[in-house]
Amino acid sequence: MTAKKRISKKELLKLERSAVREERKQQGALDGRFREKVEKSKKAWTRKNKHKGNGP
Repeated sequence: MTAKKRISKKELLKLERSAVREERKQQGALDGRFREKVEKSKKAWTRKNKHKGNGP
């Protein structure tokens, strides 16, 4: 007889996350309509445009 394997905390979180993801898929939340908002880092330095009219 083999001993039962205990589920680690990491594996338990994985199972929970996958269940939530499946539920959201069923609701249609992950079909591309909902995008996460990405904020630009305020720490990153960006070069200013040399000429006002030629900027991207």
